[in-house]
Amino acid sequence: MGSSDADKLADNHEKPQHWLTLPNYWIGKTPLTNAQFRPFVEGDGYTNIEYWTAAGWAWRIKEKISQPAYWEDAKWNGANQPVVGVSWYEAVAYVRWLSAKTGHPFRLPSEAEWEKAARGPDGRIYPWGDRWDAKRLNSGIFRIFFGKLNPVGQYPRGISPYQVLDMAGNVYEWCATKQGKTYPYKLEDEWTQSYLAGDATRVYRGSSYGTGKRGARGAVRGFDPPHWCFLARGMRVASDGDAPHRSVRLPAGKLV
Repeated sequence: MGSSDADKLADNHEKPQHWLTLPNYWIGKTPLTNAQFRPFVEGDGYTNIEYWTAAGWAWRIKEKISQPAYWEDAKWNGANQPVVGVSWYEAVAYVRWLSAKTGHPFRLPSEAEWEKAARGPDGRIYPWGDRWDAKRLNSGIFRIFFGKLNPVGQYPRGISPYQVLDMAGNVYEWCATKQGKTYPYKLEDEWTQSYLAGDATRVYRGSSYGTGKRGARGAVRGFDPPHWCFLARGMRVASDGDAPHRSVRLPAGKLV
């Protein structure tokens, strides 16, 4: 996990590179789509307090939030496009809603789980390897003004060693992790009520359609307040137990 000194594009908070052993988990093969998020919007997702943290519910009431930002914008609301404009509060509420509706315990991935899924056991810089290749992802520094989201799964040549798609480019993704974890990364349960409580700044990972070579690296760490609803910010679902289809199981083992 993290970046070595050989990666000249790395920031200090990505270091030192270190070994980390994770338990088994499942992670979504692609980011969550608008079609998958729609039942939450049209059902009781925004009206049932049971899915929300106390801080998230207070924010939702104050801001009168009833759907993601850009939900009505045709440029961003295609069924197979990743859902964007979701705050961390909404991401947490969605996975709690999904768990309640399916009877299966879903959650957001931790920062470490996200990175393992993106980089594999050999700590590669990009999901496909150590060499930059702009043809393997929806990304580019000029696309922030002129680009657009692609439907999920459009870059099979950018797949990670664990067969996970879209870990670079298209959208950033919220993780459960709080800002402030230093490296070496110490494992803790990041899905307890106490860990999710409050308004602490949270981690997002990945990169967007407007990111370049440096920002698309798998070790890049981003942090934002939990109420931010950024245009290119989405989510990916994870789980501890055997999950339904459209997920990839990652075995226990070391991540470098």
